[in-house]
Amino acid sequence: MNYCYCAKRCLTLALSLLILIPVSNAQNKPLSGKEPSWITLVSADYNKTTLHREAEDGYIDLDFQKQVSLATQSVYIKEAYKILSEAGVQNMSQLSFYFDPTYQSLTIHTIKIIRDGQTINKLDLSKIKTIQEESELNRFIYNGTLKSVLFLEDVRKNDIVEYSYTLKGFNPIFKNKYSDFYNTKFSTPQYHLYYKLIVPAGRAVNIRNSGDTIAPGIHTEATQTVYEWKMDDIHALHVQDALPSWYDPYSSIMVSEFKDWKEVNAWAASLFSTPTSLSAPLQKKIEEINTINKTEADRVKAALRFVQDDIRYMGLEMGVHSHLPATPDKVFARRFGDCKEKSYLLVTMLRKMGIQAYPVLINSGYTQAINNWLPSAQCFDHATVKVILQDGEHWFDPTISYQRGSLKDISYPDYKTGLVITDTTFALTPTALHEQSEERVREIFSIKNMLGKADLKVITEYKGSYADDMRDEFNSSSNYELLNEFKQFYQGYFSGIISDSLTYNDDSISGTFTTTEYYTIDSFWNMETKGLKSSFTSYVINGVIKKPKDKSRTMPFYLSYPAKYHEEVEINLPEDWNLKPYDAVIKCSGFVYKVKCTTSWRKVVLAYDFENLKDAITPAEAPQYFSKLKEIDNVSDYAITTYSNTDNTLFAKNSTTTNSLYLVVPIFILIGSVLWWTQRRS
Repeated sequence: MNYCYCAKRCLTLALSLLILIPVSNAQNKPLSGKEPSWITLVSADYNKTTLHREAEDGYIDLDFQKQVSLATQSVYIKEAYKILSEAGVQNMSQLSFYFDPTYQSLTIHTIKIIRDGQTINKLDLSKIKTIQEESELNRFIYNGTLKSVLFLEDVRKNDIVEYSYTLKGFNPIFKNKYSDFYNTKFSTPQYHLYYKLIVPAGRAVNIRNSGDTIAPGIHTEATQTVYEWKMDDIHALHVQDALPSWYDPYSSIMVSEFKDWKEVNAWAASLFSTPTSLSAPLQKKIEEINTINKTEADRVKAALRFVQDDIRYMGLEMGVHSHLPATPDKVFARRFGDCKEKSYLLVTMLRKMGIQAYPVLINSGYTQAINNWLPSAQCFDHATVKVILQDGEHWFDPTISYQRGSLKDISYPDYKTGLVITDTTFALTPTALHEQSEERVREIFSIKNMLGKADLKVITEYKGSYADDMRDEFNSSSNYELLNEFKQFYQGYFSGIISDSLTYNDDSISGTFTTTEYYTIDSFWNMETKGLKSSFTSYVINGVIKKPKDKSRTMPFYLSYPAKYHEEVEINLPEDWNLKPYDAVIKCSGFVYKVKCTTSWRKVVLAYDFENLKDAITPAEAPQYFSKLKEIDNVSDYAITTYSNTDNTLFAKNSTTTNSLYLVVPIFILIGSVLWWTQRRS
């Protein structure tokens, strides 16, 4: 897995997700040939029907086989599936084979359709088109993978499609160390599953199960050891929504030739060795930073800002460069690099300044889950940097652009654990969550009169990663696009809202980013049977609070973390109203929510505070979490209503969407003209 597979944040690119480039080089096209002699011929029963009711998309998987020979560096794959409906004909009449031509060759052995017991040969190399499919270009990654595609002709309902092929060649970057995951649970049913691993004498593999415990059959053949796993009638696993990224409900078998993390560290250290000399331009840049900045902290900040902002993100990750970074000289000269190359450049620059700095390998998706994985070079998809100064450790992600403020203000994502590449590393290290993120919103409603018009001014202060994201937004989008985007947020609450202007202020000293929005609301009051009504709520916080579809949890539920918000809704009324204040605090293991209402004759201020306390809720915590969410619903909304009762008294009502909390207070008898107007409007 490439270092930067999941790492780049907040990027957009006006390119298609798929860049299809025809490939003409004969060496980059698939071959046809007999199945290799080292495989085991395993048959599956294609007549089973017990799992058909679990099938999706109009087909059912009948057989999947993966056989690996370490001696020949070959992976043999065989698949078979049955078309169950017309939808299956549409969805499964195309075969795709992926390979990296820099170190792999693709040989297709069989492609056939089995219909009514008869076999129809569909292997015709002239009908297979090979294209260069750069599906990661939207994240600025070019990996050079080729895709051979065959559009099957004359596919019908009840057909069985069966094919087999071999990929020969392992990525030399791993220095003949094999590691892989063999999946044993899927989102769709599987009738037959077979894995085989052939290990030559003198080589040893470690094996560990994740989820289901499946022991291999082991036997020796001449000068090699053979491991086999067989499974039948595997039911589909249906996962719940909103799972944290580190939670993997699908069971698998882990295989690795790496003995421990110390061995993985030694492999990685060879990729990030400090250059003995640097190019004159790079050396000049380092000396310039050293001269201008007098303290180590300032030098680190200057070097970090240069790598983050002046070295654009782009990865050329063909072959060994999936993990081998380009040299710092090259990255500096071409002014682009991926996560490993930006980290390598930053580490090199800091070391040349006499500052301790180390690359850190990260899994940005599974994060702390890799603590339970077998040590392997393929456990990581991202690279960052650790720096040690006199005041302690600092962690930086060079792929995050536009970070501002002092070192203590610079956020570092919650990666949880990583492999710090040093001469003495022998284990994974917990990474420090350094997140000063906070969003403070002030929404000021100025209600001009009772005729329907109001002004809205929104002032938002962003800190930490929130400021980083907004700074990136304003650097990559036009003011017109952002004004439209911001307006759409409030349009869900006020259909007649008109955006007037959007401005921002970027404080590079504190790292705070502030936006100011101005709106006009033409239809502020809603006409009801007996009067006028307008409702208010914690608009921004409402969008942060997670409400899953699956509430009977058997799996953890993801929460945005860290998430810290303060939102003030200020309502300036055109007349005097006698309203009572209130407050509430709602807590559970996942969050803290506070609301405080203060009032005066012509002003109401609703102050909301919300903070998630962790990144996930366990199934055991879920009932309390959902119960507390309902309590938030009962106190978050606030409505102002004018209406006339039989005594001609006007009321203001503080209500909720569920009407479970009311603070009804008589205000006073208005002058006759206002009362007459209200009744006329009714």
